[in-house]
Amino acid sequence: MILTLKELADYLRVNERTILRMLKSGQIQGVKIGGQWRFNGSQIDQMFFPQNQPSGPDAVPLNEFAQTNLAVPVSRLLKEDRIVLDMKAKDMDGVINELSEPIGRKMLLLDVHDLKNRLAAREKLLSTGIGGGIAIPHPRDPVTTLREPAVLIFGRHPAGVDFGAVDKKPVHLFFLLVCQNIELHLHLMGALARLLQEKGLAEDLLKAKSAEDVMRRVMELETRLMQLKKGA
Repeated sequence: MILTLKELADYLRVNERTILRMLKSGQIQGVKIGGQWRFNGSQIDQMFFPQNQPSGPDAVPLNEFAQTNLAVPVSRLLKEDRIVLDMKAKDMDGVINELSEPIGRKMLLLDVHDLKNRLAAREKLLSTGIGGGIAIPHPRDPVTTLREPAVLIFGRHPAGVDFGAVDKKPVHLFFLLVCQNIELHLHLMGALARLLQEKGLAEDLLKAKSAEDVMRRVMELETRLMQLKKGA
C-alpha cells in the first residue's frame, strides 16, 4: 500500500517531524508528488517489522523484487491508442470514465469497473490534481491483474475540468497510471513528477497536434534528462 506522511507517522506511532528527519538521514525512502510525500508500505514493513515478512524457498527478496521493470522510461509507456487529445468530460467521474476507456478497449484489465471505483476512491481521499493544470490519477494500491507491468493513459482536456486540484484551478492534462506493483508505481510517479517540473513541457503538450507529437516531446525530454544525469 502507498502511505502518505501522516499515515506513515500514525502507522509507526511517531510524529511527522520524525519521519521527515528519517527521510533526511536516509533511513527511509519516499517520493514527493505534487509537494506531498508518498511511501512504500511493503518496504516500511520490511525495514521495521522483518519478523512479519514471508520466509522460505518461495519468498522473493525485496531488493530483487524492487528492481523488476524499474528501468522502464515513461516515454515507453506512451502509445498512440492510449492518448486522448480531446476529452469531453464535465466532471471527475466523467474524466475517470474517459481515461479508463482505452484500458477496457484494449483488454488490459478484465474488471475496468473495479479500476474506476479504485480511482474514484483515491480522489475522494485526496485529489491527484498536483496544480498547474495537471493531474496524475492512480489507484491507491497496485492492480495485480493488470496485463502489463504498467499502463499510462494520457488525456488532454482543452477546456479544463474541475478535478479538486491543490491550486483550485481546472485540470487540462491527465496522466492515468496503473501498475502491477508498488515499487514500479513509485518509480514511475517520481519519473513523471520530474518530467512535469521541466519548464515548457506542459505548454508543449497543450499545443501538440497529434499523439505522435506528445510521444516525441516526452521522449526527447526524457532522453535529455537522462544524458544530463549521466554527465553529472
